[in-house]
Amino acid sequence: MRHSKAIVAAGNVRTGALGVRRTIVVAVIAVVAIWTTYTFAQEAYIGHKLSQQVADLHRQNARLAAENKGYRKDVQSVTSGAANEEQARLSGYARANERVYLVTAPPSPTPTTPVPTPGP
Repeated sequence: MRHSKAIVAAGNVRTGALGVRRTIVVAVIAVVAIWTTYTFAQEAYIGHKLSQQVADLHRQNARLAAENKGYRKDVQSVTSGAANEEQARLSGYARANERVYLVTAPPSPTPTTPVPTPGP
């Protein structure tokens, strides 16, 4: 059988060992609590950044979809021949037997010199 020292000797309690143990336990619990708080904060920050990136990508996809729609319209007009007719009309050409009306802004009035009125 093994002999060990008694913690209580003649009515005195050794309190030094209990205080050190309690301090170590509190320190370990505090370190674990700080580490847990840090990891949760880090996860929240990363989640926030990722949600911002997702929103940016959604906006970029919407803009690209609108551009693609415009490009599809252009391709369709080129393949159907409507683009050639539009370009010819912009260059001043018209179909045979077609009346063309030119719409312009009204001319600005020319400045006239005022006629002096004779005085009495």
